[in-house]
Amino acid sequence: MLNDYRILRGGQAEDEVVAVGTKNVFQSFDIPEPISKNKEATETSQEASGPPPEEVLLQEAINKAESLLEAARTEAEDIRDRAYQAGYEEGKEDGWKAGEQAGHRQIYEEEQAAVEERLHQLAEKIGQYVSDMEIEKTKILEEYLDDLKNISLAIGEKIVQTSLKSSSDVVKRMIVAATEKLKKTAWAKIYVAKTSEEMDIQGDVQLLKQLAKLSDNVKIVVMEDAEPGTCIVELPQEIIDISTGAQMENIRDILNNARL
Repeated sequence: MLNDYRILRGGQAEDEVVAVGTKNVFQSFDIPEPISKNKEATETSQEASGPPPEEVLLQEAINKAESLLEAARTEAEDIRDRAYQAGYEEGKEDGWKAGEQAGHRQIYEEEQAAVEERLHQLAEKIGQYVSDMEIEKTKILEEYLDDLKNISLAIGEKIVQTSLKSSSDVVKRMIVAATEKLKKTAWAKIYVAKTSEEMDIQGDVQLLKQLAKLSDNVKIVVMEDAEPGTCIVELPQEIIDISTGAQMENIRDILNNARL
């Protein structure tokens, strides 16, 4: 640098010296500008010319992706809401149907049970009524039957008594009927009541012939104080009362013991 200054002469202006020296110096060394100034210059240049194309494309892609994502999210929410609402409505309808069917079934079962219970009670009442009616009917029939028996026996006795008084053949038929099936015996006595009608039983040849089958020794005894219809057969081994009174009493016992 001293040589340079020597080349120049003293009459030249200081400016020229400085310019020459500075020129030579800057030709030999490249001095970079400050970093802050370069950055500001770059940002200023970029702002003036706009963002790079790749940043623009990237931003557009991001914006599009965000738009698609938002649309998909919105559609998914709509699908979820529709599905929830459809499921809710379907479940609600199914629930109503199931509840309605269960309610109908429960009501039917309750009504059926109530009807069966009423029928059971009605059957019991009917059975009780029938039983009571049978008991009452039996009582009434027994009362009427007793009356009918007594009336029948009274009528029978009256007929027999009337027949005994009106015809001697009744006594004869009684004696024959009582003795015809008896075995032959050594002797026999027949006691009869005296009737109001004059009849000679002792001298009745036809009757004595019938009694000969019973015994060769038959005696008929007429009792003055005996009741009409009295007829008693005495044999060596037994005594048989074939009186109308005894016969009517037997009939009475038979009727009383009969289940009508």
